[in-house]
Amino acid sequence: MKNFEVKNYRLIDFNTIIQNIPEKPMIPLHNFLLDLIDDSDGKEKSIYLNNTSNLLKEIWSEIIFMNWRILNVRDFIPNNFGITTSTFYGYKNGRKNISIPIMYNLICQWRVLCNKELDDVDKKWDEVFNKNFLLSTRSKCQKTSLPRFINPKLSYILGWICGDGNLQFGKNHYVIKISEKSINQLKFVLTPLFFEIFGVIPSIYKRYGNGYAIQIGSKPILRFLKNVMKIKIGEIPDIVYEFDRLNKLNFLKGIFDAEGYVNSKYKHSTIIISQSSEIFLKKIINLFKEIGIIFIGPQFHKTELGVWYTIRIRKKLEILKFIEIVGSNHVDKIQKLNSLRNEIEKNWNC
Repeated sequence: MKNFEVKNYRLIDFNTIIQNIPEKPMIPLHNFLLDLIDDSDGKEKSIYLNNTSNLLKEIWSEIIFMNWRILNVRDFIPNNFGITTSTFYGYKNGRKNISIPIMYNLICQWRVLCNKELDDVDKKWDEVFNKNFLLSTRSKCQKTSLPRFINPKLSYILGWICGDGNLQFGKNHYVIKISEKSINQLKFVLTPLFFEIFGVIPSIYKRYGNGYAIQIGSKPILRFLKNVMKIKIGEIPDIVYEFDRLNKLNFLKGIFDAEGYVNSKYKHSTIIISQSSEIFLKKIINLFKEIGIIFIGPQFHKTELGVWYTIRIRKKLEILKFIEIVGSNHVDKIQKLNSLRNEIEKNWNC
């Protein structure tokens, strides 16, 4: 990527923004594959695993070896998996992707038929989870990877989605959407992050009025955000409270970049975060306290457009601390924070 000029600010390198988000520390996630499925999925509507045929062959070979005298394959496969033998062999030979429920069912059948223990099921299922798999729906054209750990880059995305994202899900409809006024932020920060974390490139489109949005249609990603991360817009997921300091900081940075505002004029210098939920902002204040940043509020606002709340920093020393400790990954807000810091330091010296 080249350097681009944003509004009236000096040149910035968008690559540097991504590079400055740490990749560590990493918080391992539990085996969440079963969390991605739902009773409402039904046959052919589940999430499918790619690149698991070798493990499937290994499991099936052991089943056949241990039960070749008594196992009637033509009856066993349809009776236990609800599919034809030709479909099953398509899974085994790698011509078709196998659904998560059928793969797990196969391992459970393997335990019974090969006299394994319950611990063996967990170990084999973890072996599936730790393989370099991709996930898709029945259509092979929509493949994605899901992270098996939380790091500051994912924490930043989670913060942005919690602050101002949009998760839409229903019958055959799974969409993650983020709206933003700056197309450069979508193109050169959020899109590369989504590609790095999930292996997908979001679509960017112009919204009505002033602004743009990125949109991803992915059942695996939406189920990961909703069922594994427990994301709800305008709420703090419980998992955030278990984050280390750096992951928590980047989660808060994502919220600030999504919902924050910087007044860079010295006499009115302020850092503000807005939200429609007072409870959400109270929790944000407490999270910022944990990393040493003090916001005041929430303050109530009401106009003909509706009701909202704000928290803010006005003290010059606290603003400088915010800029130093938290900062921003937003192409516009980086420049505004730098401009505000320069104004404060210049007037301070005077």
